[in-house]
Amino acid sequence: MLTVAAIVFGLGVIVFFHEIGHLVAAKLVGLPVSRFSVGFPPHIFRKRIGETEYCVGIVPLGGYCKVDLGTTGEPVKGVPWFSRILVAVAGPFFNLVLTALILVVVYGVVGWDVDMTPPVVGDPYNSLGLSVGDTVVAVNGVPVKDYYHMLKLMNSCSGGTITVRGSRGEREVEYTASALDSLPFKPLVPVVIDEAIVGLPAYESGMRPGDSVVAVNGKPVLIWSDFQEAVAGSGGRELLVEFYRNGRLDTVRVTPVEYDGRLLAGVTVKLPVERLKLPFFRSVVEGLKSTVNGTVYVVSTLLKLFTKPEELARSSGGPIYVAEALGQQAKSGLPNYLYTLASISLAIMVFNLLPIPVLDGGHVVILLVEGVRGEPMSKKAVQRAYQVGMTIILALFLLMFFKDLIRVMTRVR
Repeated sequence: MLTVAAIVFGLGVIVFFHEIGHLVAAKLVGLPVSRFSVGFPPHIFRKRIGETEYCVGIVPLGGYCKVDLGTTGEPVKGVPWFSRILVAVAGPFFNLVLTALILVVVYGVVGWDVDMTPPVVGDPYNSLGLSVGDTVVAVNGVPVKDYYHMLKLMNSCSGGTITVRGSRGEREVEYTASALDSLPFKPLVPVVIDEAIVGLPAYESGMRPGDSVVAVNGKPVLIWSDFQEAVAGSGGRELLVEFYRNGRLDTVRVTPVEYDGRLLAGVTVKLPVERLKLPFFRSVVEGLKSTVNGTVYVVSTLLKLFTKPEELARSSGGPIYVAEALGQQAKSGLPNYLYTLASISLAIMVFNLLPIPVLDGGHVVILLVEGVRGEPMSKKAVQRAYQVGMTIILALFLLMFFKDLIRVMTRVR
């Protein structure tokens, strides 16, 4: 029930913000809006206010704002082409606004979870001569928060002492610059899965949060770095992963995939977390900054992936994938769920701005042509453009839907 509610609420909010953007902009520039609907028919709610009929559909997979932008070959009187472009881009812009609002709420109200890798020695063969289980509590007298804070403190000074607490009590150990040529030691992090990412090999092979990995290809895995090294050294070949779930030993076959130059199995490890919150004004600044950075990342990643179509196909997903991701993140906690909503909202913004007729970006292109020509495109030209656009969108939808379907049908469990 939680999963269904999370999916319906999440998609509903994203669609509502997108369509309300078109509605607000149309009202501001003077374009009549005959219908505003969240969800598709049959409608469970209808109310006319002025010229606009407001509706709620029973199918929560989209929505629409019925407004004539003048992109059908018929001229629109009284509203110039550049004002109509503002209406077209207002939907994606409101998705950007939604992303910023969500991130501000996460940073300033809900808080976000920061992984805290313990500064505990996990490997016996390390440059400092420490024993497994030893804990670094200070570097040059400065208390250590976690493993990466320890590395930062050690790298800020090419030599000094670390305070270690272990079976031999508390003692001081000297370190030099040579000890920092590689990691001083690997942290003691048991391989307990925190998240198996939907669509990536580990999840599709049957691994789930809480699984405790004990071996890969018959070789014992003691700490998280052992598992990471096994994946990185696989060369993309299939791995036999053994793990315990609810006290029972199980085995799956996982074939790592390459993404952005790295081999990934698609899992994260469970770590202690610290929930952080920012003051209100700082949360606003960080929310806006993260929104801009996220937009740049989504666009640059999409452009990069277009040069690698196999990675684009592997990393993308359709409605089933989106629903699964939202449901999974709802179970893992509110911050993760809200982050996922923000990511989907950004992705929808970018997708809708693609210059494909029937999408908002396609409307912008048609209106720009009108602005250059001084008159609308001919009905015939517009019809052909829409036919091409509908073909592309339908092909993309069917491709993603069947990809999702095949992934679910071939999933191990």
